[in-house]
Amino acid sequence: MRFTRQIVKYRHFRTIAEIVGAAVLLGSGATAAAAVLPATASTTIHGCENAKTGALSVELKSSCPGGTKALSWNTTGPQGPAGTTGIFGAKTNAAQGDTGAANASCYVGQILLSAGTVPPPGTVRASGQTLDISDYLALFALLGNEYGGNGRTNFKLPDLRKAAPNGLTYSICVEGTYPPAS
Repeated sequence: MRFTRQIVKYRHFRTIAEIVGAAVLLGSGATAAAAVLPATASTTIHGCENAKTGALSVELKSSCPGGTKALSWNTTGPQGPAGTTGIFGAKTNAAQGDTGAANASCYVGQILLSAGTVPPPGTVRASGQTLDISDYLALFALLGNEYGGNGRTNFKLPDLRKAAPNGLTYSICVEGTYPPAS
């Protein structure tokens, strides 16, 4: 079964029909078209565009008459690129131990991303661990208990393991230059 508009005698009706057809097909997609079209097993909407005039017609089958180009809505397209799926959060923050040495090249609280088995000097892994306030006064002054802890004797670091690219470690500077006031 095919629905087409073939109003030629009155040009203004043809224009209105084209506008309504385009609004149903393009503006509202399957929901509006389903209200106009009889229920079928498929929710895919097929349309045909006249190659010469640009006129639209709605089809209940996927083939179009000669001289028209097929258009479809509500179809599942090909799988897109993977993006960042699977590249974050595996085998991260594997650097062992904290060096304890000062690092004049980082600001206290600065997050560093590194590779290797040892975190950069003056940093600790950002793995959500609890630290004693008395051992990290400058860092606590910046973070407070934003990421947890009781705020009296201890506080927590952010847990960035799931945000790190595979095989890399996020560390937070604990022995560096205190950031200047803005």
